[in-house]
This record gives sequence, structure tokens and C-alpha cells, in this order.
Amino acid sequence: MKDNEAALPEPPAAEPSRPGFWVRGGALLIDMMILSLALLLPFYGLGYLVYFAYKTIFTANGGQTPGKMAAGIKVVTLAGEPVGYGRALGRALSEWLSAILVALGYVIAAFSDKRALHDYVAGTRVVYVDGVGAGRKAVFAFLGVLAVVVPLSTVGALGALGIGGFGKFKALSVRSGEGATKGGLGSLRSASAIYYGDMEGRYPASLEALIDPRYIEAMPKTKLADHKETDVWTAYGAEVCGAKKEYGHEIDATKLKDTGGWGYAADPGSDCWGQIFVDCTHEDTKGTPWPEY
Repeated sequence: MKDNEAALPEPPAAEPSRPGFWVRGGALLIDMMILSLALLLPFYGLGYLVYFAYKTIFTANGGQTPGKMAAGIKVVTLAGEPVGYGRALGRALSEWLSAILVALGYVIAAFSDKRALHDYVAGTRVVYVDGVGAGRKAVFAFLGVLAVVVPLSTVGALGALGIGGFGKFKALSVRSGEGATKGGLGSLRSASAIYYGDMEGRYPASLEALIDPRYIEAMPKTKLADHKETDVWTAYGAEVCGAKKEYGHEIDATKLKDTGGWGYAADPGSDCWGQIFVDCTHEDTKGTPWPEY
């Protein structure tokens, strides 16, 4: 080079490419499978310590947990430098925050600049290491899809089967529906009794006759675990009248159509004329058959 020629500046180093949401999800799936072994530990709370130690130690020593090693990605600072123990611990703690916020902290990585909430908190980013091929990226993107789809499917299955916390929620929902049904039955019977008094000893020919400002505003709906929510009613004759009891007659459940709506003994010539009941042959959560209410 001649003395009078200015030295050309070095070209800037290429910016490492960053993995997307799905690849990061695949790496996280591997880590969570490993960390799930901590659930076998006998002491309560020890699993949390294992989680934070796992995330902190691996991230501070090379920026790669086993899941990230497999995916060919690593955690670095915004300047591209290795992550120290203090920053790694802060990132592990904030990653817990990302998880408990309905996983929204992770979802952020699908937008913005491919940084999750814990990356923003800790001042880090995730980049590919050199030499990661398209096939490897595709495999971990697929694992990332599984990491999202499998838990969602499990949640749906647990809810449908009534297992765990989802089962408790379902049970509360069922009991709430039963309470509403019993309240609706009481409303119909009260309205029918007022109608009976107004009409000087005659029950309505149909339950629609009760929909009047003097009686009820609208037909209440049944909300039963074994049937769809409905406000339909079915007229019955003397065939449903069972033995006489203190108030009215028993309803013969073997004669019901089990519609899941309201039943009404509409035949003026029947012994149980005017009785309103739940047209369901199943039991409620207390074990009481619905026709007995």
C-alpha cells in the first residue's frame, strides 16, 4: 500500500441471525422435558431451585441450556457478549414471569425483534450459532409447534374429562347450572300458583300463558349437565302422575321423554294437573333424580 493511500475500514461483522418463536419453542420443550424430572424430588420447593440453577448455570456458561445446544442457539447480551451469572439469574427469574403471564411473555418473541419478555428485562437476545442448517431449524420449529399444540390439547382433554383444576371448574359450572334450573323451576311454579288464583282455580293451558308481566317476564331455561340449555316445555297427561305425596303427586320418571326442558302436566282431568317439573330422568350432583324436585 502506498503511503499516501488511506487505509480502507474493515467491513462490519455480519449480524448473527435470530431464531424465530417456533425454534425457540422447540428448544424450550427439550429443556422443560429435562426439568420435569425435578418434579420427582421429594422436597417441596426444591424443584424451583433446580429450575433457576439450571437456567442460570447453563446460560452463564456458554449461553446454552441443553435445549438451546440441541437447537443450535444461544443467549448473548445486546452487544453480542457472553452472559454473566448476574444477568443469567435475572433472565431466569424474569422467564418465570413470562410463563405465569399466561405465557404471553414468550409470545412476544413472535413479534417485535424476536425477543421475549425476559430478554427485554435482562437485556439479552437469542441468536443462532454458526453452522446451523435449514433441516435442524425445521426440526426445532416442528417441536415448537408441538410445544404449543400438545399443552392446549391437554387442557381441552382435562376440561372434557373433569380432571384436576379444570374438573373443579367444570363441577362449579355444573352446580351453577343446576342452581339456575332449580331457581327457574321455582319461578314457574310461583307464577303458576298466582295464575291459578287469578283464574279462580284453573291452571294455564300452556306454560306460555305465564309469560305476562303479572307472572314471569320470560320462560326460564334449564341448564343441565346431561342436556343442552333450553327453555322448551313438553305437555304430559295422566300417565306421569305417580303416588300422592304431601304436596301434589310424584312424577313417574319412567314415563318422561327426557327432553332436558320443562315438563307440564297439562291435562285438567289428571290427578297431577298443573304440576311443573324438570323433564330429565338423570340425577343432579347431589344424587337426587330431577323429577323429584
